[in-house]
Amino acid sequence: MNLQIPDHVSLDFTITHRPRVTRRLHLELDDNGGLVVVVPRHWPKAHVRATLARNISHVESFMARARKRRLAPLEYLQGGWHLYLGERYPLAIKQAPGNKARVMFKDEEIRVCTQEATAEQVKTALQNFYRMQALQVFSERIQRIAQRASWARDRTIPLKLRRMKRTWGNCSAKGVIKLNTHLIKAPLLIIDSVITHELCHLAEMNHGRKFYRLLASLNPNWRQDRAVLRAMGHVFLL
Repeated sequence: MNLQIPDHVSLDFTITHRPRVTRRLHLELDDNGGLVVVVPRHWPKAHVRATLARNISHVESFMARARKRRLAPLEYLQGGWHLYLGERYPLAIKQAPGNKARVMFKDEEIRVCTQEATAEQVKTALQNFYRMQALQVFSERIQRIAQRASWARDRTIPLKLRRMKRTWGNCSAKGVIKLNTHLIKAPLLIIDSVITHELCHLAEMNHGRKFYRLLASLNPNWRQDRAVLRAMGHVFLL
């Protein structure tokens, strides 16, 4: 079944019944990561839809957590695969003298040089690499997108980076944009979509109709981009 919610992407789900579920709705994921809604047999479909719509934030949080639990932990060793700008690349780890770890992206692999090449050192080096790349890429994309926004074109836009668990970005009342460092693992199209969203908050500090009209003028495909981020966000957050 499919549920359409104003200002949200559509939600696909399957309804099923179990004898032990007699009073409340229960959420599960199927083998493919799809949403299964277990409800009492006497609940009509309209009531199921209404219940999901009222609790959409809870439903989305459940799906993100459940999908993340199914993922294998990242491996910080030779050949371990990691995301960068929407693509997966293997780690090429080399033990090298020196006090400072070095990471570079070259020849379709992420090369890591560290003193001891332990998993913890590789992880720290890779996180620092992501942060440096995020600062460079996000800053460039903010400037590029701001040129298309009359309210942002001629202003200085401070940028802060944080590794966050649930939020991809926010814009403060003072005009400071904060972006999740993990976003550097997403495709550039999705990065641009998040940045565009936050730039629109420089003009509209809310999620009202004016905000979404402004957002649609810069990114007509924002709903599709948000659908991708909601479906894949748990992967980027690893």
